[in-house]
Amino acid sequence: MFSLTLIIPLIGLGSALIVKEIVTRRRRNPRRLPLPPGPKGLPLLGNIFDLPQIVPWKGYDKFCKEYGDMIYLKALGQGMLILGSRRRAIDLLDKKAVNYSDRPVMPMMDMMDFNWSFVSMPYGAAWRQHRRAFHQCLNSNAVQKYHPVMNEETKLFLQKIRSDPDQVFTGLQFLFGTAIMRTAYGFDDIRQNESLIHNAEKLILELAEALVPGRFLVNNLPILRYVPSWFPGAGFKKQFKETAQLNFKTRCLPFEEAKRDVEDGRKGSHPSMADSLIDCLPEAGDPNRADLEAIARNVCAVAYMAGAETTVSSAIALVYILANYLEVQTKAQAEIDKVIGSDRLPLVSDRQELPYVHAIVKEVGRWHSVVPLGVSHANMEDDEYDGYFIPKGTVVFQNTWAIMHDPDIFDRPFEFIPERYIKDGKIDPSVPDTDIAAFGYGRRICPGRHFSNDALFLMAASLLATYNITAPKDKEGNVIPLKLELKNPAIR
Repeated sequence: MFSLTLIIPLIGLGSALIVKEIVTRRRRNPRRLPLPPGPKGLPLLGNIFDLPQIVPWKGYDKFCKEYGDMIYLKALGQGMLILGSRRRAIDLLDKKAVNYSDRPVMPMMDMMDFNWSFVSMPYGAAWRQHRRAFHQCLNSNAVQKYHPVMNEETKLFLQKIRSDPDQVFTGLQFLFGTAIMRTAYGFDDIRQNESLIHNAEKLILELAEALVPGRFLVNNLPILRYVPSWFPGAGFKKQFKETAQLNFKTRCLPFEEAKRDVEDGRKGSHPSMADSLIDCLPEAGDPNRADLEAIARNVCAVAYMAGAETTVSSAIALVYILANYLEVQTKAQAEIDKVIGSDRLPLVSDRQELPYVHAIVKEVGRWHSVVPLGVSHANMEDDEYDGYFIPKGTVVFQNTWAIMHDPDIFDRPFEFIPERYIKDGKIDPSVPDTDIAAFGYGRRICPGRHFSNDALFLMAASLLATYNITAPKDKEGNVIPLKLELKNPAIR
């Protein structure tokens, strides 16, 4: 009798919850549209075991070839939408940017103390304040005042590899890292910049590891963040805590030093973002001072975090390409000799007169997708698109690698062909610009792209103007095939 009185209410409660769920679904999706196609998952677990962990962009592209250029998966209740074509990415992330400009909520971002970065902030007032401050410092016009820093660091890089050519890849790391550190904080001390670069590089790798879909279960089951650190399988808590400590050092310490330099009148030899932002802060005691200073601190840190590693990745790919495509190198050097001569190094301002070198940089961005799955978006409201229902809060990935290797857009997509961007001796504006995919879509497009593009072009043109890049040879004189390998699981 006791069991019956207990079971009946439980059955009633369960039935009520099921009815409520059905009613809610129908209210949110009154036309009962289907979800986008995708592999069928398991009960409760969904597609958790379908998420590819090794070169995931190729794994998702394989799904798209089977189910269509837009696929939907669900892992432990979290919906994921993979956009496998340029048309889908533009339709949702550009044309519906008002709805698709949010970021997914990831517990690990809070646990690693990464909520300060406006790259991962939710779409809203705080994000707009940070984005505005960053844009003021690094828009296409403002970035020109940092060209002297790029010139100096590029010359130092060329000198270093002259004495030790085997250090070209290490040299690239410090070329872009130091250029961005000097731009962000104005520090001229080489050893100080090297230390900051090492900290930031480690932090970027930790973040990239955590962002791989399905890598950490806590992102799908937020309740796991409350599991004790000693519990079996909770090693991620210690890892995230250590990352948070490194995060503090990387974000706060250099800004505090830059602030002291400004207050004491010890500015660097060139302008910096920190100088500009600190000079604009209200006086101490102003109620808005703390918030505006936090924005300045965050924006300076994002300048390195969002730009250095991706630009270095492109630069390494460029060197690899030049060593393997000697005909491309020869053609670019002929253009530089004709336009620049041998009396000086190229400048960013020469880009328009060096269309082939410019096309090489563009083709690097297409052939080598730096962030193959892009940075994830999320929709703030339920949406209907092309006959499908996309629930609010779906995590949206754009498969940049697949888009940039789509044979319907680019002829012979796996070959390196700079000529695809040139028509009548000039850059052809009708060819889809790889900047769109490489730096994101819609309102979340990377505001640091102008600095990255200028620095990469300057390095490419200067390297081509001064050196011949060749692949290494073995003892018998045979060329050793180069294999492009980068250590970041999310940034190639």
